[in-house]
Amino acid sequence: MPPFLVKEIKPKDCYFIRHQVLWQHKSLDDCGIDIDDQEGAFHLGAYKGDELICIASFFKQSQAKFLEKNQYRLRAMATLSSAQNTGAASALLNTAFQILKDKDQELLWCDARIIATRFYEKLGFEKLGDTYSIPIIGLHYLMYKTL
Repeated sequence: MPPFLVKEIKPKDCYFIRHQVLWQHKSLDDCGIDIDDQEGAFHLGAYKGDELICIASFFKQSQAKFLEKNQYRLRAMATLSSAQNTGAASALLNTAFQILKDKDQELLWCDARIIATRFYEKLGFEKLGDTYSIPIIGLHYLMYKTL
C-alpha cells in the first residue's frame, strides 16, 4: 500500500485543516472559499490510513500575468503540522498535476506564503515578481508551474 492515498474530497472536508493550519483567525464554519463549488473546481485530500492530513483546492481561474489560455489556481493548500515533511503534500500535488494535464491545462498558479516557496520550487514552481502582502495572512509570492 502506498504511504498516502490521494483522492477527491468535498469542500467541507477541507475546513478543519484550513482552520488548523491557515486560518486560525476564522471560525471553522468560515473556512469555506466563496468559489469552492464553482464549475470545474476540485479538492484533493491526502490520507495516511483513515486520517486526512493534507488538503488543497483547485479552481478554473486565470491570472492575467500569464499568457496561457488554460489555467488553474491552487488555493488553501495545507498539511497538518504532525504530517509536514512526510511527502503527503508532494504526493497530493503530483496527483493534481496529472489531473490538470488530463484536463488539457497548461499552467497552475498560486499565491504562495513566503514559508512555502521552497516547497513549491522543489516541485517545479517558479516565482513571478516581488512579494506582496495579503491582509492578516502576510507576505506572498505569485508562483506558477507550467504543466
